[in-house]
This record gives sequence, C-alpha cells and structure tokens, in this order.
Amino acid sequence: MTEKLPLIPYPSGAVAMLGGTFSKPSRLVIALDPSFDAECVLLYVREQLGMEAQEGGQSPDLIITAAADATEEQAYRLEVNPKECRIEAKTLQGVFYAVQTLRQLLLVYPNAVPCCRIEDKPALLWRAFMLDVARSFCPVEEGKRIIDILASFKMNVLHLHLSDDQGWRIASESYPKLGEGESGRYSKQEIKDLVAYAQARHIMVIPEIDMPGHFTAALASYPKLSCTGGPFTIPTGEGIFSDILCVGKDEALSFVKQIIEETASLFPAPYIHLGGDEIPLDRWVDCPDCQKRKKALHLSDEKALLRWFLNEMTSYARGLGKQVILYNDYVDEGYDKKIITQVWNPLLDASALTHPVIMSDYFHTYLDMDHTLLPLPVVYRYGKQLQTQKYSSLYGSEFMLWTEYIATREERDLHLLPRLIAGAESFWTRHEQHDYRRFVHTFATYGAVYLPSDAHITPKKQWNTSSIVSAFARYKRRRRVKRNSRKAGISLS
Repeated sequence: MTEKLPLIPYPSGAVAMLGGTFSKPSRLVIALDPSFDAECVLLYVREQLGMEAQEGGQSPDLIITAAADATEEQAYRLEVNPKECRIEAKTLQGVFYAVQTLRQLLLVYPNAVPCCRIEDKPALLWRAFMLDVARSFCPVEEGKRIIDILASFKMNVLHLHLSDDQGWRIASESYPKLGEGESGRYSKQEIKDLVAYAQARHIMVIPEIDMPGHFTAALASYPKLSCTGGPFTIPTGEGIFSDILCVGKDEALSFVKQIIEETASLFPAPYIHLGGDEIPLDRWVDCPDCQKRKKALHLSDEKALLRWFLNEMTSYARGLGKQVILYNDYVDEGYDKKIITQVWNPLLDASALTHPVIMSDYFHTYLDMDHTLLPLPVVYRYGKQLQTQKYSSLYGSEFMLWTEYIATREERDLHLLPRLIAGAESFWTRHEQHDYRRFVHTFATYGAVYLPSDAHITPKKQWNTSSIVSAFARYKRRRRVKRNSRKAGISLS
C-alpha cells in the first residue's frame, strides 16, 4: 500500500507502508556500522531528533548500516518497523538526510510513527541558497538559524554574497580598511565558526567577492584602486554604478589576488564565486592605465580586457585549489572552460553555454521579489523545468535573496517561507513525484512544526496571485532587467 506521508521534500524513490507503528523511546539506543563516525551520528540524533542517544546495547532502537549497493553519495534508505528503525546509506551525508526524514515523522507522529520503507536520493546534486549579506548584514547567529532551515529541508550549499557596492562584510588582514565602520563585518574567527557549523550539517559554504564591478565599497576604502581616484561614497539601495576596479593598475591586480587568497583560506569548499556581473566599462574606455594594459595585451576592446582579467583571476584561484563560479553576463567561448557559470538573466540564452551551469533564473529564483512577481506555484515548477530540460553540464540550481530592502529576520522569513521550502522540494524530489497540491497541504498543516518556533511564514492567501496581475508585474520587471542589461553592456540574444 502506498500512502503520502507528510514529508518535505517528498522522497524521490519508493514509499511503502508496512503496517504497525513504532513508539518513540525515551532514549535512543543505536547500533552503528563502524565505517561511520559515531560522534557525528550521535550528534545528529541529539540535535536533529532532540533525543538522548547512546551507542551499543542489546536491543537497539536505531540500526545504521553501510549500504553495499549504494552509488549515490546523498542517497539513503529508511525503514521504520515496530521494534526499531533502520538506516542504510553510503556516506554520513546520506545518514544525515535519513535522520532529517525521521525527524519529520517523529514531529508529526510523536507517539506512534507508522511503519514504512523509504528509498530516497536527490534529483539535483547542487541545491543552493544565496544570501546577500553585503547590502544588509546578517549576524552569525542568524546565519546559523538559516543554515538549520536549509539543512532541515536537505539543501546543501550556502552561497554568501560578501561584497558589493553597498558593503564589504569580511575583514582583511592585508587591507584593514575594508568594511571598517560599516554596520557589520565578519571576523576571521566568525567565518570559521559559521563554516564549521554548516559543515556539521552537510552544507558547503561558498564565498563570493564580486569583481570588477559592484566594487564601490572597496573603492571607498581604497580609492587608488579605481580609474578616477575617487573619492567615493558607499551607496544605498539598488543600482548599477559606474566606478569599477581599475584593471590597468598592478596594485589593483595585487589587491584582488590577495583578497582571493585570504578568502580562499577561510572557506574549505573547492569553489569561490567572483561575481563578474553588471559591469559598465565606460571608465576603462577613458582610463589611461586600462588602455595601456589593453594595448600591451593586444586586446581588441574593453570586453576582451574584462575576459583577460577574469581568466587571470580564475587561473590564480585555481592555483589555490579553487574552481571559479561567475555570473554568466559576459561569459563566452573565450573564457576558461572550467569556469562554472551561474545563469540568472532570463534574457540570455543558457542553452548555448558549454561551461558547467548553475541555474538561477531571475523570474524563478529571486526570492526578494514579492509574491505577485514570484508566486509559490512558479517556484515549485522550477525544479521540474530543470530536470526535464537539457543542459550541457548542469550542476544544479540556486535560490537568491538580495537584501537592498530586506534587513530583519521577519522580512527575510516572509520572503523565504514557504517559497524556499517549495524550492527545496523541487530540487530534491524527482519531477515524477512532484505534486504541488500535496506540498501545499503538507506545508500548510506541518510547516510551522518543521520550522523554528520563531519563524515568520507568509499567510497562505498570499502564496498565489491572479495570473493576470502576475503576468503584468513580470512584464514590467522584464523591461527593467532589459534596461539594466543594456546599461551594463550585456549582449542580449
């Protein structure tokens, strides 16, 4: 018999009901395969299930074994029987995801969990969320709360947008003025603490230092790195600003290399994001240093100079063991083939890209938009779209929260919940198992139970909106994207 258990994300594989129930013990006794780290597993149980646990004993309540036939790193099997629960997985990550599923079952059925067998693995391997901490600073403890939410719904990448025109949020030993006097800045120890917290929950943290555009906050501290010499004032709100890094000056190149090196040392992930989006090149046209560099390199125009710069920084990052991610605004066949392109602009044709791809389509993933522009059903459908379309090399996808106008926990929550959770299901669950009505019913009934007790959830009546109202709002926003793209010199197809 098949039953729709109230799980988010819903399992991708088979779900079978076995009959009978499992009663939650006061203390969980665990029989653990020696190939798994006992300390980690006990921590999962204590933190995620909220139960005391011990390894060993004659009659275990939870048996965890290494899956002999598993090929997927993130896959797991969970079987709930009347006397015990069983987890099979290839890796600790698979065990962690099985524990998350068991957590939801215990929250919904605190006294008697229905016996069942679940086979599960993600449809997309890269299930990411980008948090813009440059425009509005997010304290470390709040970052941990967001990590907990991501982990609860089996997302596995947190992309931190650490710099922009409006703010620089990571302290530098070599350039101490960066972020000085701003509303918030992470110390080296705070970054290490946040990264370790995420790693313990199987979330990889990817840093982004945007360059050579979106750079005003850095230029305000070090104006000599610009083409004009400044002075500069850190702006507020949104926009595309004319002043960018001067790539004609050797000291500017040394600056970004040092920043890349410092950032790479703090984040153990094998990736670093260097932005590369919305770069008006007018300053380079009028800059003697940039023109001298362009002439010395025998480059045809400023876009070729941009290509040279980003390829140079990609090569430098590779020497530090990092693979570079860039927004796809300017990426073409002349860019390093190993650059991963993050596709955000819906006016650019992503199907022609030969670089590896992370999809973040503006009209499906920008959660800073209100529900009129991005209603819940549109978010939920995005995973199926990605799973059924063909891309040359799809890493996965990413939801984005830009924070020019979002500064508090309540504001963040209302933009994220429930849309981020719908996105988590659409990325994890195989599209044949997608069911929007099931998701809405499950989240409306149990979402508040699965989330932190202080979570702010958008009222259900706002989750969807009139298709006519939504279409008109999206038409107006598309015109704005087109206007901004042209201002930044992005070639539209």
